[in-house]
Amino acid sequence: MLIVPIGNVLLQATEKEVPDMAWQVMENIALVLPGIIGRMLNKYLEMEITRFLGRRHYQRRRHAQRQETQVRCSKCQSRERQKFRRNGTYRRGLVTQYGQTQIGMPQLKCECGGNVRFDFQTVRARQRFGVDVQVFVQKEYQAGQSYRQIKTKLEDRLQSSVGLRTLNKQVLAVGEGAKVGQTWEKGEAPPVVRLDGIWLTVMFETGEVRQDQMGRFRPVKQAKKIPILAAQGVWPASGRTELIAWMQAEGEDEQSWQTFLERLWESGLTPENGLKMLVSDGGTGFEAAYQNVYWSVLRQRCVFHKLQNLAHALKLTQALDPQPKKKFATEFLRSAARIWQAETKTQALRLYQLFCETWQKTQPKTIQTLQRDFEATLAFYDAQDDAELQGEHWSAHFLRTTSPLERMFREFRRRFRQAVLFHSQAGLHAATTQIAARFS
Repeated sequence: MLIVPIGNVLLQATEKEVPDMAWQVMENIALVLPGIIGRMLNKYLEMEITRFLGRRHYQRRRHAQRQETQVRCSKCQSRERQKFRRNGTYRRGLVTQYGQTQIGMPQLKCECGGNVRFDFQTVRARQRFGVDVQVFVQKEYQAGQSYRQIKTKLEDRLQSSVGLRTLNKQVLAVGEGAKVGQTWEKGEAPPVVRLDGIWLTVMFETGEVRQDQMGRFRPVKQAKKIPILAAQGVWPASGRTELIAWMQAEGEDEQSWQTFLERLWESGLTPENGLKMLVSDGGTGFEAAYQNVYWSVLRQRCVFHKLQNLAHALKLTQALDPQPKKKFATEFLRSAARIWQAETKTQALRLYQLFCETWQKTQPKTIQTLQRDFEATLAFYDAQDDAELQGEHWSAHFLRTTSPLERMFREFRRRFRQAVLFHSQAGLHAATTQIAARFS
């Protein structure tokens, strides 16, 4: 018989073949871990009470310093901790990744006989899951797992049933009070910020109520598409990128963008703190808001979106078969893309003039699309020149497009496609917070 001490616990295993013995030891560890966790939690709960009361077990009240607290007696409303005393414990369960554990929650009583409710930090009121289980659920959801997939994994671990509604509460808790931006100080703001929006579907209450087949009164909801406006910070000298802020909006109109840009400005994302350039698509709503808020900051018109607009405006001969049409469009766009691949702004302007002269007669609509706000697509050259004066080299692929932000949106789309739609703004907020955490 082998006896292994672990703290106050003795693990016993019969001396058999090594593989069998190893399995027995692991099974024994799994059996005693909930008890060990419970005893540790009890110690921390007792530490919280001792710190609050200012005295240990069986220590006289007069030895503790008088102090007013945020906790009050339910009967006399007193906040004086010297009037409070320990009143035993009550048993409750807590689910951890290692199984169900039992803990003793300390109770307090006032000298008047009233109960004193104390909010513990170790284990909160009505908390069913331990922090480790909460983190497991949130990480699995953040990794793209559905509630049913998380439920299956968690039930295998806990050997007990877990409800989908319970999992939903763990996920929604992430969005409560979550910070959708950060504060920037002098010299800390990213030099370049990419801005774009992604659309998704959310259910909103209409204010009406109807009775379902079971006689319950339910609020009537209606699906509505809304965008999430996002800002991605870029540090071109090091290649670092980070999702720095996002906001649920009503649309991508001027008012929505202006609200978002004003929040960024108020958070310290200003030229004085290091901001040099904004990168965005050609949306009219953003353009108007940019002129109102960030008019003094260099703005780069996304080259990728410009090329997309050229593809849409391209006129193809109907007589051509699909394959030649595709080949012609590809070669045309590659030729146009060489404009922004030039080493200098002067070379890019020459290529632009040559391209316009070549295609003006056969593709007039496409050339008009190219000429529209073309100068804004060359702003990245000015940003590179300014960086050179500061002794830094900024690669053009960090500056020309919002494509890296679009690639980040793929993860958002995958999660939103999986959910189909969100039945509440709280669910949307929690899902966005989880996904955004992966890119921050």
